[in-house]
Amino acid sequence: MERNITIYMFDSTKAASNLYKDLQHRIYHTSTFKNYIEDQEKQVENNNINFNSLLECVGNDINMMHPNDLYEITHFFKSQIHPLFPNDSVEAREEYFKTLYDYLGITKLYELTTTNACKAYGYLYEAYIDSFPVTGIQGKDLSINIRTEDFLHFNNFLILVTKKIIDSQLYDYPDELTEEEESIIETVQSENLQNELMSEVIEEEMKFLTKVFYPDNRQDFIQAVYHVHTFLKQAIKMKLIIDVQKNPRIIVVDIY
Repeated sequence: MERNITIYMFDSTKAASNLYKDLQHRIYHTSTFKNYIEDQEKQVENNNINFNSLLECVGNDINMMHPNDLYEITHFFKSQIHPLFPNDSVEAREEYFKTLYDYLGITKLYELTTTNACKAYGYLYEAYIDSFPVTGIQGKDLSINIRTEDFLHFNNFLILVTKKIIDSQLYDYPDELTEEEESIIETVQSENLQNELMSEVIEEEMKFLTKVFYPDNRQDFIQAVYHVHTFLKQAIKMKLIIDVQKNPRIIVVDIY
């Protein structure tokens, strides 16, 4: 199984109404969510997922959900919905999930679907938290529920360090940044001119990568160099989408 990292934000009002109701009663294909959780309890030893507690969190404020609980919700939807569209394209399925999640109050900001991409993203995240520790509701592996301000600070770091790696020409990247993307990068650079620690962390990372990088190595930091162009463009998209006032928490789900 490939590793998967997915980043979510929420509309708590929609979730408290629509998601709460669906998780209580709706049969999507062959099962209700309650039956799914009961089956998980039988199959998985030391399963800590509690249906009533999870449902209560959705009803009160999905933003405070444990990352492991969110994984169970999204895994339930995938297991129930994918069999309904066996011959549809990946794009068609994704469009259906986007529509469904919007109705349920869930926004999927970014999904990394290969182990190498996840290793690369995880490497840059861990490089960040070594100097900028974050607190939140910790789940499995890198899974975490954190304040949106903390996530956006990391996202700014990601924009700055990936642009720096691209400019270093360690690897041959396509030159596909739009004027809007370049403008966002310049804004982030301007906002962080006085952030000495951020600059130091990025410079140290660049020294390390410049010293050790060579193609075709499978280590995580090499994968980070390979993936930075994609990470940069996605980080810019997330910066434009996320509204701190409307979206107080971000949940990262990391699954092997």
